[in-house]
Amino acid sequence: MDLNHLSVFAAVAETASFTAAARRLGVPKSTVSRGIASLEASLGVRLLQRTTRSVALTTAGQALVDRVGSRLKALTESIEGLAELADEPSGALRLTATADFGTEVLAELLAGFCRRYPRVTVEMHLSHRPVDLVKEGYDAAFRFLRKKPRDSTLVARKVGELSLQFYASPAYLAARGTPRTLDDLAEHDCVALTGTSPFARDEASRARAPLRVRLVADDGFFAREAVRHGVGIGLLPAFLAQQDVLAGALVRVLPRWTTPMGGVFLVFPSGQHLPKKTVALRDHVVEALRVQLTARAGRAGEG
Repeated sequence: MDLNHLSVFAAVAETASFTAAARRLGVPKSTVSRGIASLEASLGVRLLQRTTRSVALTTAGQALVDRVGSRLKALTESIEGLAELADEPSGALRLTATADFGTEVLAELLAGFCRRYPRVTVEMHLSHRPVDLVKEGYDAAFRFLRKKPRDSTLVARKVGELSLQFYASPAYLAARGTPRTLDDLAEHDCVALTGTSPFARDEASRARAPLRVRLVADDGFFAREAVRHGVGIGLLPAFLAQQDVLAGALVRVLPRWTTPMGGVFLVFPSGQHLPKKTVALRDHVVEALRVQLTARAGRAGEG
């Protein structure tokens, strides 16, 4: 029995997808298909039930997973670990993040990572769509979370904190006035991101006031542009407002007010062994992202 064919089968069984298995293994989809066919032929049984939309284990396939799955994974990881001992991090990293955070924060961070590790290539997918890291073959995801996920198939490492602050365009403030207290917000239109609280809260006094939200968007770029064009006072993360504050296009209002948006987590599939490329990304991000977010938050409060 060919160990490579078993590895292909294990990847398909775990991801329930020939395409995702091919991405994970870094081989064409046709190689995965041939590997499964060869393994089924050598065993004389059908291991997978395939349709145009899904892949499911047969009874024989499930039995094979139960008997050799964990041992095969341990053996494969051990072989990969030995191979990596003599090498610097290398290979392809498939990552995902939201478009606003990826563009405004991660592009700079990953540029430094690529210079530091020239043998690693990065494939970044920017989307607000929730992705299944295992089934879709991603190595890691950057996510905004209020607490660590409880999903046993994932490991999450907190790499930073984000906060929301109020910003407005100079034209809006000239026309509508500048709020001085939370109660003043009742006289203003607001722009918010989907999922954020409809209340503003003063962290010092614990007072809170309802927001009159005029526009809600699930994309940070759109929300920022709406604020720039005078739709209302925006409740935005500092990393989105920094450049516009420095350029004078946005002004921070109610500067003593801020509220946590949640943590930035680097999330990756669970397992006893992380490839060297993923470890390198994790270690680089932990230091660089904390420094970058802290610096951006300070600059976004200027003006």
